[in-house]
Amino acid sequence: MRFSKGLASLLGVFLLSGLVLAAAGPPAMAAPKGRVAVVFATGGLGDKSFNDSAMAGLKAAREKLGIEYQYAEPSAIAEYETFLTQFARAGKYDLIVSIGFDQADALKAVSARFPKEKFAIVDMVVDAPNVASYVYKEPERGFVLGMIAAMMTGRAGDPRINKEKVIGVVGGMEIPLIKANVAGYIAGAKYVDPDVKVLVSYVGGWADPARGKELTLAQFDQGADIVWQAAGRSGLGVIKAAQEKNRYAIGADSDQDYLAPENVLTNGMKFVDNTVFQAIQQVLGGKFKAGIHLLGLAENGLGYTRSLVPREIAAEVDKVKAKIVAGKLKVPENIDEVDKWLKDNKK
Repeated sequence: MRFSKGLASLLGVFLLSGLVLAAAGPPAMAAPKGRVAVVFATGGLGDKSFNDSAMAGLKAAREKLGIEYQYAEPSAIAEYETFLTQFARAGKYDLIVSIGFDQADALKAVSARFPKEKFAIVDMVVDAPNVASYVYKEPERGFVLGMIAAMMTGRAGDPRINKEKVIGVVGGMEIPLIKANVAGYIAGAKYVDPDVKVLVSYVGGWADPARGKELTLAQFDQGADIVWQAAGRSGLGVIKAAQEKNRYAIGADSDQDYLAPENVLTNGMKFVDNTVFQAIQQVLGGKFKAGIHLLGLAENGLGYTRSLVPREIAAEVDKVKAKIVAGKLKVPENIDEVDKWLKDNKK
């Protein structure tokens, strides 16, 4: 086949252009606007709660802030320090985040060894000049959930509700953080109805759904018709038990309605996703601030979902929530303070 001189010249240009492009290779990827490392809690990803919420915040930061991230999923508390050290030693992260209260000791040690690195911890305080601690006003969340449960229990016309006024809560571990939630839950329930009985059980860990289910079934046997799970992955057993017995469960940390659409009454939201995103955004904006960042209902760090909550009950809860936000009603932080608090704060 023969080509005209003009066509041959044009073909030569195309071939030359192709060689130049081939030599240059594919277009370079845009450099990330920041690098973040996260060490998750031992419950791991897939808990549909605390860790998954933190991951949602991390993904949002990648999408909206252009970060690159790496993470580790320890299976035991003893692994925390190892992962934190590996990330700190790399020296390439703008922020290293610890998810969960039980990383405090490991983070305190690692942050001291790497004073030039910036760290954040969610759900606990580490007093160090390079650590931002994000903690929540836990009793406030427990209080609004206790109100909802107390107004629902014994309610006529709902096949998931018993005639008895009994509600429950299953915590992951009997630690101050969870006990503060329980204190708020009891106070909120008794604030609505002093005759409501509140059952309390603890799993002893964050990754044991079978035990969570067992404890919930025991509470149902004692007359409870609504049980709040504050137990991480263990709490999935609470929801499963509610579904099997056609009772109500209250989810934790994330919106868990989809796990049992007819049986998740509401969710005690802890917006860990917002917290993680905020921590990253502050660092990238040059506004990293060590010390305590306290988040509650007023700061949109905590809340609850409407889910299956009747409109009139939600309206009543919102009125009291507004008082808490305005500082007109202070929720008790310890279980042994509840009785005195109730005497001083009759509805």
